[in-house]
Amino acid sequence: MANYLFLRGNRNRYFFHDIATGLMQYGHQCYQFRFELGERFLQTSMKTRFAPTYVSKKEYPISDEELSRLDIYQIRYQQIKNKHVKNTKSLCLYKRYMWMLDQFIEKNQIDIICFFNGHHWLDQIAMYIAKKRQIEIRVFEEGHFRPYTITYDRQGVNAYASIPRERAFYQHVKVDRERYPEYVFKPESCLVQQGKKDSLSKLALIKTVNHIGSLLGIHPKLYEHSSFLESVRYFWNKRRFAKRGEDDIDWPKEYILLPFQVEHDTQILFHSPHISTMEELLERTLMAVREVIERENRHIHVMVKEHPEEHARNAYLDLKQKYKQDEQVIFVTKHEVEPLIEKALAIITINSTVGIEALSQYKHVITLGEALYNIEGIAHHCPHPSHLAETLATVLKQEINQELIDQFLYYLRFIYQIEGSIHLRNRETTHHIVSRMVSEQRRIQNESYRHYPSPIRVH
Repeated sequence: MANYLFLRGNRNRYFFHDIATGLMQYGHQCYQFRFELGERFLQTSMKTRFAPTYVSKKEYPISDEELSRLDIYQIRYQQIKNKHVKNTKSLCLYKRYMWMLDQFIEKNQIDIICFFNGHHWLDQIAMYIAKKRQIEIRVFEEGHFRPYTITYDRQGVNAYASIPRERAFYQHVKVDRERYPEYVFKPESCLVQQGKKDSLSKLALIKTVNHIGSLLGIHPKLYEHSSFLESVRYFWNKRRFAKRGEDDIDWPKEYILLPFQVEHDTQILFHSPHISTMEELLERTLMAVREVIERENRHIHVMVKEHPEEHARNAYLDLKQKYKQDEQVIFVTKHEVEPLIEKALAIITINSTVGIEALSQYKHVITLGEALYNIEGIAHHCPHPSHLAETLATVLKQEINQELIDQFLYYLRFIYQIEGSIHLRNRETTHHIVSRMVSEQRRIQNESYRHYPSPIRVH
């Protein structure tokens, strides 16, 4: 049996709790650290520890330079916001938490550490310790076929995922031609669609308690990019956006779909080496499209699909004003993405999941960042924005390998992803996740016994 340690969860505050409950029914031991005041009011069957009360002045032996090189969201965010920021105080805090985590992991003989996304400083320092101690990790994220799939990986998520990148691998995948078209974007089990979803009001209340906790010094501020007022504005705008109707679109004859992404998301901060803002993405795309127009004497528009999450924080007002007189640019604030993809010539994206939806419709997909679907014959990766015009012109003349795309999407949806809902709390989701984790752990143990007849635990 294995000892699991769960760190931060996502907005579904019971996501890790439910998984741990299922694992404990199989005899596994589960622990969880809680880091914010609001989490203390959530019930759980796990053995929990409120981390701030166990942190001492002792620091883990790691240099500031090495710690700064980790893929820590807070450090990267501050570097972009203020290029001359000094993280000395933050690094000291990280080292103190590292010492506490390391001691706990050793004392409780932790075998596996579970994360959500994995880029928060708490996640990154725990991953560093796990690597040093040769402890396995499990990383969760929202799935690529939303809202009814979940990403679960032993290595990482998004571009860090362990999914194969070799074209030849997918050429050997057998596609169930009845299962694939019916359930690629629909759950096979209707039970994963049932369950409770935390209301925005409840999430806002927990967020408020967490802010109070950080103000009182009960725990550190874990989300430096979000102030209390920004959080209030976000929840208010999100509620208003949900009530807004879809846009009426004057459809152009030819257009490139450009899905915007959240600028401070990990997909941009860690997997977009050349483009850091949506303004730059639009500028680069327009330059490329206009060059193709001059070459081929076509009239191609650029349709910008605004990101709904970003709209709750940033309505792109300055950007819309900048292109107000440019008839070639069309902004779409709220609309189902499927018909936008269907009528598009191609999709240009950094690494959005919209790219996967576009592949399912056999559309040309060009990526400007690191994406798990950057695979030859499936998507077209443009290594640098300066080559985008050339890439676009070439791609529009190529045939689409529908068979290979089907093989890739089938593997991604039915073999790699787990069917379930991150946002709805239900037993079916928990069952699917726990079944995968238990069967995987049994396989790993069997392989260990075959290779090491007398295994010795090493820390």
